[in-house]
Amino acid sequence: MKQSDDRVSRGARVARLLSGAWRSSTPNLFRAPDDLAEITPLLLRSGAAGLAWRMIRNSAVRGSSAARQLQQAYRLYSLEAALHQRRLRQVIPVLRSFGAEPVLVKGWAIARFYAEPGLRPYCDLDLCVLPQHYAAARAALKSPETGGGTVDLHLGFGKFYERQTDQVFTRSQLVSLDGIDVRVLGAEDNLRFLCLHLLRHGAIRPLWLTDIAVLLETITGDFDWDRCLSGSRRHAKWVACAIGLAHHLLGADVHGIPVEARVKRLPSWLVPPVLKGWGTPCETPRQVASVLGHPIELSRELLHHWPNPIEATMTVEGSFNELPRLPYQLSHVVSRTKAMFSQLFTAPEETLNRRN
Repeated sequence: MKQSDDRVSRGARVARLLSGAWRSSTPNLFRAPDDLAEITPLLLRSGAAGLAWRMIRNSAVRGSSAARQLQQAYRLYSLEAALHQRRLRQVIPVLRSFGAEPVLVKGWAIARFYAEPGLRPYCDLDLCVLPQHYAAARAALKSPETGGGTVDLHLGFGKFYERQTDQVFTRSQLVSLDGIDVRVLGAEDNLRFLCLHLLRHGAIRPLWLTDIAVLLETITGDFDWDRCLSGSRRHAKWVACAIGLAHHLLGADVHGIPVEARVKRLPSWLVPPVLKGWGTPCETPRQVASVLGHPIELSRELLHHWPNPIEATMTVEGSFNELPRLPYQLSHVVSRTKAMFSQLFTAPEETLNRRN
């Protein structure tokens, strides 16, 4: 229990440091170098190092070893941002020449709202295309004109809990990047997508919650909340819970939004697993299949695979209410176990077919 409490405590310190880090003016109140040294590895692994550096660069701890690590990460993020934008300007015209119009999600589509390029890191390009453009887009990405590199190509938006592909595409908009028009999600779809993406992955990275806070505080007067919260009541509650986390943990301003009352009343179980995740060093668990013949190792490894209650709720499309999460977590384990054994039994047959 103590180890879990320690992780929640570290996660809370990460949240306090990052609170308001995206704003144009930030307070310089951090004066605990020992505390910073403990959470710096967490900040570096989560991609929040640039934001952390912005919060301390004019404070009394800026000369500490931990602060210098954050500064180096900030510089790296700035360089990578320039390279990423260059790659984006290179790839999009090629896709269009093949007849495929991509919609950029995450990456620069979000980073452009931050005050400085080095605050939000990103690596690959996440591009969504209409189903009728998917084959052309795949062919375009094989072209040497794209210059190599990683592009994560998505068929529609279904992976992000949005089935109305045509409507989302119609609501998308073009924004300029150094003379190239880049198609991005409309403001309402963008916020909705970020909220669902955060919860789908268990809200394990503070950077993703900062993205939501940034969008909330850059909303304009013509933002259509009915569109953002459209669909089932359950999906609307998901969006509200993600916004609520941004408010409770990072101090995002939710004054005057239609779901203000709802986001201030989160389920009592929701915040602790987020802080626990933020305060836990990133560990890469082994594949369960690799230890099936070793009961002791298997039991230990299963603990690393026990699902985050937020992720489990999203996996089974459950409700964010006050009911216990255990049934959702067990359902998550069952579905993952079925998928694992399905892969184990089909892999040999697929290998044989390829050899033949």
